[in-house]
Amino acid sequence: MASHLNLVSSVKAEVEKPFAEKLARTKQLIKLFANLPQTCISCSFGKDSMVVLFLALQENPKIPVVFENTLIEFPETLALMRRLEGDLNLVVLRPQSGCNFWQLNDMITAKGFKRDDGRKHSNICCYHLKEKPFALWRKATGIQVSLTGVTACESRHRMFVACTKGMEYYSHRDGCYKVHPILYWTPQEVWAFTKDNSIPINEAYAKYGLDRIGCMWCMSHHGWREQVARINPRVYAYMMERYFGQKTLQGGA
Repeated sequence: MASHLNLVSSVKAEVEKPFAEKLARTKQLIKLFANLPQTCISCSFGKDSMVVLFLALQENPKIPVVFENTLIEFPETLALMRRLEGDLNLVVLRPQSGCNFWQLNDMITAKGFKRDDGRKHSNICCYHLKEKPFALWRKATGIQVSLTGVTACESRHRMFVACTKGMEYYSHRDGCYKVHPILYWTPQEVWAFTKDNSIPINEAYAKYGLDRIGCMWCMSHHGWREQVARINPRVYAYMMERYFGQKTLQGGA
């Protein structure tokens, strides 16, 4: 996670603005897009996208809510989705038949890519498990705008996206406009707003001691070994042997 103190100056200036000012800007941006028939919410059921979902539903209770189920989601994420789906215009997307996390990472390994070297080899996995299913659905439905819970404080990559593109921009790669209403909120502001508005919380945060929610076995971040070993020692041992040829004591990082 990018430190609040280590943000580039232009992003830091936005992050440090009074929360009331940022909230007003967030609501204004959501109001501008939420009622357009070509707009959806991309929702992971993590803390950030839950805030955007809460605010967007106030503007348009029928807005399509898109969940990209990679098939390696936390059980707690799926439980929260099922708990809320009756009140949502929910669209659940899945990878194409025959495509899964394990096979994709076999391919990544076969190409000789190294994990934890700071390069985004995970794009191969993310593309097939999330981006491609969304792209196919978007083209079929005519969706042109995606509201997200992306924040600049999440990572250096997202900080630089905030620096260069801001809260709304057209993504040529995704073929649609990306709108990040809470881009400049801090994690503390997200949690405080969540508490103040009784927004449901994904139980995986507390259960596994997580700062971010994504795929359970994601290997695209530097701390994945420790995280997977803590969540499920057996799966960690299996992954180390399958992808690195290393036998390890279950739970040893």
